[in-house]
Amino acid sequence: MHSKIEHLSASEKQLIHDAPLLVTVLLAGADGDFHTSEIKKAVKIIHIKTYSEGKDVRGVYKDIDAHSEEMIDELIHSLPTIPNERTQILKDKLSALNHIFPKIDHVFASDLFKSLRELAFYVSRAHDTELGIGYHSTQEKHLIHLDFIHEPKAPH
Repeated sequence: MHSKIEHLSASEKQLIHDAPLLVTVLLAGADGDFHTSEIKKAVKIIHIKTYSEGKDVRGVYKDIDAHSEEMIDELIHSLPTIPNERTQILKDKLSALNHIFPKIDHVFASDLFKSLRELAFYVSRAHDTELGIGYHSTQEKHLIHLDFIHEPKAPH
């Protein structure tokens, strides 16, 4: 993964590194509260993705796997407690990927985009499926597809 992003600025590299954590906090807190089940599910998914993703995207998850729960907690505590403010900050941060994707290998960018959307789906389902409800909250429905992050376009 690192060779795919070595030419990026430090802040761009950091965003790619942090993207799974940002997606986790965005979806886990979408309904206003952070549920332990959602955080635990995200930590488990991040770990699974260290070996289930393609080589380059796998590296993103490997970088955060050992400390993902602590990093998620730190991120939660660094953000506003008001859900709408927190959501907007996280969306703004993640939207910056739209400027990074054209600068990196298309396959890597596309795989990362798909992986983040998959992560969003599973985190949003964690609390609902534990309760046996099986649906997303209204807030999660608006965020689950990460529509503010644009799918990377293939080079011409």
